[in-house]
Amino acid sequence: MNAVSHLPAAWLDVTRTLTRIGWGAATGIDRVEVEYLRAFLDAGCNRFLCRTTRGYLLLDRIGAERLLELAEGKRPLGRADWMSRLTFRGNRPRHRAEADLRSLAIDRCRYKALFCMIERNGGAGCTYVNVGHSNLTEGTLSAFGTLGRCVVMIHDLIPITHPDLVADTQPQNFAGRIARVRKHASHVIANSQATADDLAEHWADETRIPEVFVAHLGVAEIEAMPTPRDPLHFVMLGTIEPRKNHAMIVDVWEALAKEYPPESLPQLHIIGRPGWKVDDLMARLEAHPLLGTAIHLHGALPDAEMRAHLASAKALLFPSITEGYGFPPLEAAMAGAVPVCSDLPVFRETVGECAVYVNNSTAYHWKETLEQLIAGSIALPDLTKVKRPTWKEHFEIVAKALNSQDGRGRS
Repeated sequence: MNAVSHLPAAWLDVTRTLTRIGWGAATGIDRVEVEYLRAFLDAGCNRFLCRTTRGYLLLDRIGAERLLELAEGKRPLGRADWMSRLTFRGNRPRHRAEADLRSLAIDRCRYKALFCMIERNGGAGCTYVNVGHSNLTEGTLSAFGTLGRCVVMIHDLIPITHPDLVADTQPQNFAGRIARVRKHASHVIANSQATADDLAEHWADETRIPEVFVAHLGVAEIEAMPTPRDPLHFVMLGTIEPRKNHAMIVDVWEALAKEYPPESLPQLHIIGRPGWKVDDLMARLEAHPLLGTAIHLHGALPDAEMRAHLASAKALLFPSITEGYGFPPLEAAMAGAVPVCSDLPVFRETVGECAVYVNNSTAYHWKETLEQLIAGSIALPDLTKVKRPTWKEHFEIVAKALNSQDGRGRS
């Protein structure tokens, strides 16, 4: 039996899944909400909430299954309806998806009428679950907190702990979300102990905080391919943004190009879509003399192509300045590519001994490690010992915690 079936009358927020339709490759948080959507459907849950540009929609299983089909690209988007056209954005994927879901919604309301919609649909005493960092508004959380309880997953506190690494508006907006979660949530799901520790520090001076529990995110099974590995094939995987440290690795490649002949120069494959604050980096990459010869800019790739890179790569380079979890090092280890990571507590927690750790302070340490990898003079981890966290384990922890008698948080 799926562990989620033990959740008490849960309502799942699927706002992020709706808003991300048409954006291309899914981020880690996107993948988590979709996994929850699948699991809640499998468990027989029948209430799914999404905030749209015109108010809230309440979906039953039929509507939620349609949303999942749209998110996975298994159903084409329909035409915009008159409500979508009122926003003058009717041709955008998200708004076309909204039009499709409106026709299937079992109820809808304006933003200020959420409390009444919850009541008339038997939501008194329910558990509201939000795992997407979206729709964490005062109206949403206060309505569910008054009528039942709120459970929220926090993936990281990066906009608060590293405000210089995110979009300019994120720190203030995100701090407001975290404050509202502290005020209204009964539970917080932390994706790692590292995230839980950051929350504990952030809330150290608060009197009322939610109960926090750690549930590692599941990783889909990836079979290590027996194909020969290219000793010069290196991969960077993830959204291109400042905290991923792409610029430092490009510096390393420029230094390597001065020492290695072209036929022996390692190949850097950058996979991921551009994010925020990377205009200068993208301009540098697109004009780089090594582009197309030793540096390859792929953009976002389908899962099959991404896994083909991991299947033949010598290593995944993951020099992040900060992370809340990080799927790629685990996926790389499972695929047989050595994860070479910055020495962060979260990687020690999730990947353990199945990675090579590098001091992230200067490009020199990364260059030295790469030269050792190329020369075969560095001890490599035994990747067969990597422990794959499963979604079954994750949901068992979540279900056990949500069925506990917790009150309304600690005071």
